[in-house]
Amino acid sequence: MKNKFLLYILAGSMAITGCKKDFLVQEPLASFTNEDFWTSESSVRAFAQGYYPDRFSGFGVNDLGGSYSVRETLNDDYTNINLSGFAAQPTVNGGSWDTYFSKIRKDNIFIENVSKMKFSDTATYKHWNGIARFFRGFDYASFVFDFGDVPFYNKPLTDNDPLLFKPRDPATVVMDSVLADLNYASQNVKLTDPLTGPNGLVITKDVVNAFMSRLLLYVGTKLKYDPAKTAADKNKAAGYLQAAKDAAARVINSGRFSVADNYQKLCSTIDISATATVSKEMILYRRYNTGEVTHAIESGNNANTIQGYAAPKDVIDAYLCTNGMPIKTTNGVNPQYQGDQSVTSQLANRDLRLANTFRTDRYYLQYIETGYSTTGYKCWKFLDEPTQNDATSVQSFNITDAPIIRLGEVMLNYIEAAAELADMGQYTVLQNDLDITINALRKRTGYATASRLPDMKIIGGLPAVGTTVYEDADRDPTVPSLIWEIRRERRLELLYEGFRLRDLKRWRKLDYANTELYPKKNLGAWVTKNATTKGLILADINGNVTSAANVTTGSGYLKVSQTLRNAANGNVLDRNYFDCVPTYQVDFYQRNGSALTQNPGW
Repeated sequence: MKNKFLLYILAGSMAITGCKKDFLVQEPLASFTNEDFWTSESSVRAFAQGYYPDRFSGFGVNDLGGSYSVRETLNDDYTNINLSGFAAQPTVNGGSWDTYFSKIRKDNIFIENVSKMKFSDTATYKHWNGIARFFRGFDYASFVFDFGDVPFYNKPLTDNDPLLFKPRDPATVVMDSVLADLNYASQNVKLTDPLTGPNGLVITKDVVNAFMSRLLLYVGTKLKYDPAKTAADKNKAAGYLQAAKDAAARVINSGRFSVADNYQKLCSTIDISATATVSKEMILYRRYNTGEVTHAIESGNNANTIQGYAAPKDVIDAYLCTNGMPIKTTNGVNPQYQGDQSVTSQLANRDLRLANTFRTDRYYLQYIETGYSTTGYKCWKFLDEPTQNDATSVQSFNITDAPIIRLGEVMLNYIEAAAELADMGQYTVLQNDLDITINALRKRTGYATASRLPDMKIIGGLPAVGTTVYEDADRDPTVPSLIWEIRRERRLELLYEGFRLRDLKRWRKLDYANTELYPKKNLGAWVTKNATTKGLILADINGNVTSAANVTTGSGYLKVSQTLRNAANGNVLDRNYFDCVPTYQVDFYQRNGSALTQNPGW
């Protein structure tokens, strides 16, 4: 009835005004035109804030979205009964290709309109132009990472612009423009922007530099390891890696941030702004609050929650022993490693981040625990223990704040960029490089000195502890020893924070997710079965079943999925290093007299 009533009013209004004006083509009296909107700094500020939820999603909203690995289960940090894989069929239409163009059009509209405005002073204009160019650099770097060569536009286009059917530009051409945008932003975005919000919640110079270190490391390494790229492309990649290292150094050397005292609280603090021991590491984070915006990440770590996606044995084995060496080196088994036949032995004498990420009191086994893990290793990294029984810790009512980018990541971006440049003959990694990054992370003040990992040393370009050079017995032989150890630090420091899949793609190591090649990626804890746990399936270290379901005896590692994730089933293929260009777009270009190339394998 209400809808009918409104229709009658509308019809009457049209009858009254129809003789004077075409009612349907008039601008609403309360709306903005483009010219009306871009008239004040407050309007620019509101436009910029519209970017935040999408570009910096954090833990997402309710049960949806988010950039953390609990939303990214296709990587080797997880296993599951049903192993996820890449899409088997090409993208027909839409997808992230279209989304990127929408984002970049918005970026260009932002830049174009800011350039036409009058601000109170030049510094304020440069600040907002820097913010707008930061977002364009952010979006184009991500676009290149996902698709490689992409059409580059530095202005908004009209519906009939012939440039709409422009072919793909080389990735390095696009990235040169990205680097120019990010350099401009780094030089001109302000250190603080109190009218927009407090530091940590808004874009500042430090945020720009932190993201420069991430984005340029991502694309620089992906270009470096792409076998299709030329020597000239790889020389460009070195330039992006150098810029990533320099940007990270600006953040590290600023003195405005320091390593948080407690590793576990980085991802499980309800109010980061009120927690100085955590906030000092945060460069940008997302705030959550009941009645405003909430998420569901913490709920997955609650005591009674089943963790269907869980850490395989491969992750647990990656943690160093307290003497700073792997569980097994080329010289033999580490004397501090006590084996994997019980939770006490497997998790003893290890990097303290292990106990800050996983429960170490027992294995959380199906048929024994309500909140079991499919591998027995129960993650609690995202759980705020003091409030775990509150209403805010269940379902999608979680209010813990989400790190978006923090000093720990920037340190790892720095040392990885340095090592990759060294591998290209363009830098020499020094002890100080390790001391201001990996070794600084190992010295969290919340860790007792006696329990911390010792400093990583570098001797002759190789990792060492004290005066002893070591090599992981499980090292991928195609990865230099120092880079292998830096990648280990990155994996464990940033575990489940949304990095692993992109890391595997840019290192060209998607085969690590192949459980046929790497059986430990699909194994869990060592279990001796009984009548209660007879439903479990156990295997040896190579994944061969040693005790089938419903057999009451036997010992072995939990075998989570009975189906391999390998090249034969299409889940681990070279084509997956780049996304599929929608086939409709390829056809649409052709029908308009142009050509849009497809990525290899699609």
